[in-house]
Amino acid sequence: MRSTLFTALFTAAASFQPASAATLTPPDTAYSAVRTVEAQGMTMNSKVYYDRGTERWETTMQGVRQVTILLPDEKKMLMYMPDMNMAMEMNMDDVADYGIGEIYDEGIETEKLGEETVEGERTTKYRIDRAEDAATVFVWLTRDGIPVKAEGASAAGKFSMALSELQRGAQDAALFRLPDGVTATKMPAGMPPPAASR
Repeated sequence: MRSTLFTALFTAAASFQPASAATLTPPDTAYSAVRTVEAQGMTMNSKVYYDRGTERWETTMQGVRQVTILLPDEKKMLMYMPDMNMAMEMNMDDVADYGIGEIYDEGIETEKLGEETVEGERTTKYRIDRAEDAATVFVWLTRDGIPVKAEGASAAGKFSMALSELQRGAQDAALFRLPDGVTATKMPAGMPPPAASR
């Protein structure tokens, strides 16, 4: 089953800043934070690290730890399961089917709605309408482009995201690669991600 905007929203929200009044592009500011996602009656907390377009999520679902690493420059996504010491690799064309790859296009048209203070940060609120999945998303971005809040609705239901414990600063490059000795198995084209990542 195709994932909902659950993944799409929070990848997109973590990866855009305003380049103008109408277009969002990846932020230059590196940071780490705790991301809380609510969708389809579920709540998921993850530690997120972001630096120059690359992103790492650390999540525990049903007692299983999972690390997801997005590498847009290499057009791939890595999924690492530390407890099993195994990893999988997907190319961005396949990932795009699950709402991820498209965020690295040239930009998403938005509507600027105004300024608000969120989690102690001065932010600008934007509206994004996505015709392809009948979604309307609101994103609150700090002055340096970090999304501290997002919420919206699609045909699949309502969803929201919030960042807490935000810390700006360069991230260790080791966060965005697999541990030494671990080689990712390439997933066949067209194969969906494991259920734990959806």
